[in-house]
Amino acid sequence: MNDPPSELIRDPDELRRKLAERTLDLRTLDLPGFRRWLDLQSARWQSDPVFVQRARIRDVRRAHPELRDLEAVHRQAARTDAATAQAPRLVELDRERHNADKAIAGLTEALARIDPALRAGLEAKREAFLLRKGALEQERAALVESSPERRALLRVAGELDRLRAAIGLDHEEARLAELQTGRGRGAGRAGAKFEAEALALTHRSILPELGRDGLHVLRTVRLGAAGVELDLAVVRRIGADEPVEVLAVVEVKRNINDLAHGFLRRQIDLAWLTRDEGKYDPAEHRTGMFPTGHFDRPAVHWDDDRPFVFDPDSFRRFTRDGQTGLFLDGLYLVTRAGPIWGLSGAAQAQISARVATDEDWNPANEECVGRLFDWCRTLAGPVETPDVLRMYTESAERARYLLVTGG
Repeated sequence: MNDPPSELIRDPDELRRKLAERTLDLRTLDLPGFRRWLDLQSARWQSDPVFVQRARIRDVRRAHPELRDLEAVHRQAARTDAATAQAPRLVELDRERHNADKAIAGLTEALARIDPALRAGLEAKREAFLLRKGALEQERAALVESSPERRALLRVAGELDRLRAAIGLDHEEARLAELQTGRGRGAGRAGAKFEAEALALTHRSILPELGRDGLHVLRTVRLGAAGVELDLAVVRRIGADEPVEVLAVVEVKRNINDLAHGFLRRQIDLAWLTRDEGKYDPAEHRTGMFPTGHFDRPAVHWDDDRPFVFDPDSFRRFTRDGQTGLFLDGLYLVTRAGPIWGLSGAAQAQISARVATDEDWNPANEECVGRLFDWCRTLAGPVETPDVLRMYTESAERARYLLVTGG
């Protein structure tokens, strides 16, 4: 097991100080403070190709106000068309034609690979779908001809398509789609890399605290319940058929701002796993494995072809803290050092998207900034990362459950 390259801070005082230095909690700010918060975010956004491309699209739209006017005309034409007698059947025809196209494409692909002796049956099926598509198109054409509202909608749609092409909007939006796909893949690779780092960190820093003998680190423990997923669980396996004892649950979040979301999700999971009924909704956990929605039977997690049996008694070490009423002891949090903004990564992404796409956005306008500030505050959850970090750094005993990499 390779050691992770990142530095760990285990001293609670030093950890508190370093975390405080990197925290600018939006929930605690006034409007001038929000402007500083927004300036820091904007500096980050400028290095994000997706943000830059969204802003480029926004600027193209701003430069062509006729686009917005034509889009409004198109929306009105669509509403008028939707109210006609022909509209429901036209929707059905479009869906049926799409399905016929898919079937024809699939059969054509199969015919290119199939044994010639078996071609006749597939060719007959494809011919049937081609005839079906032709009939659908004829019916659709007749309905369009009978509907002046649909013809008007198609005319406006054509004008809109031509305008979008002329100003380069289609090209810019296609480029945005490429960038978003690339970013999604990159985030997936970065997440997998950090999960591997967290696994190494668990072996290096958590197992020695628990006593290595007879311990196993299990990944992605779900146990067949809806919504339950433990990133890592440190267990003691007594026998192949005996329930394990869970010594630690490890929540892994690469983005420190997402720590609160993971922490709250694990609170629900641990309530379910310890049969703390009344603290979770059984309907949200109901599956074929657990039809009652409760952890009322043993479940097996497989790791390297070995079964690990779990039942509620496996989680007997996990009890609620007397002061906070939360599961804290035994719940380790592993994350990476970074700026702490008081909002989740998903909320920050919403803000970035709004700023990049709002054609009326003007950072020099106090009222505009104030409206954004009010909206941003609505994105904060009841518990955010600064609250979780505060709980975990209150004492040296509690701080040992918090592992922040990257110093």
